[in-house]
Amino acid sequence: MTNVGYVHFTLYGDNFNPDDLTKFIGVQPTSTKVKGSPTPKKSMWEYSTDKIENDIIDIYEMSSFVVSQLAPYTNNIRKAIEAFNLEATLSVALWLTSDEAKSTPAIGFDSNVISFLHEVGATIDVDTYIV
Repeated sequence: MTNVGYVHFTLYGDNFNPDDLTKFIGVQPTSTKVKGSPTPKKSMWEYSTDKIENDIIDIYEMSSFVVSQLAPYTNNIRKAIEAFNLEATLSVALWLTSDEAKSTPAIGFDSNVISFLHEVGATIDVDTYIV
């Protein structure tokens, strides 16, 4: 088994329509969910990398890619967070192989990612699982 991972930037809240948020921000998300349909506790708007399955997973590179796609919309994202009463998170999901011969992922964030997250008021969440 190899390592698996992906990075996603998520805006979430109680009372918003993801389609309205997409129009407001001006960028198409990779996925959305509406509160209560059928189980989400909150509505969400997400921009994500693909799930990568490889011996080497580089979170620096993956998070940088997500932010490079969203950075042109920083002002709209910041305004949307306020207008729609949203929370923002950059999340990392990693499934780590238990094979000790394989490399563990490089987990970190470059200064552009950190600046973007600061500008929009986002948090970072890292979830790791052993497979």
